[in-house]
Amino acid sequence: MTHDIQPPALTGELLQDYCLTLHQLCHSAAVEPEFVLELVEYEVLEPQGERAVNWHFQAQDLARLQRAQRLIRDFELNLSGLALVMQLLDELCELRRTNKGVRLD
Repeated sequence: MTHDIQPPALTGELLQDYCLTLHQLCHSAAVEPEFVLELVEYEVLEPQGERAVNWHFQAQDLARLQRAQRLIRDFELNLSGLALVMQLLDELCELRRTNKGVRLD
């Protein structure tokens, strides 16, 4: 008798180079694959691989997915609003990284 072994939910610290399949990502974030497909369509998530069955996500994509879930829940955003907010947050993060250490005396 074979048992279908489910990957454990990911918690705690994640390794930077760790990759997740679509199934593992969905299981870890407790979401349906259709939701992830929509996030990819709106460019909130960018998987590696050409087709959904071959997609792999970086560990930071799980954190990004969880952030997206919180934004949708807390601010009642639709997917296009979420995409815009995530883009602005990405730009803000990049600006902070670029300006780190720059003194304006």
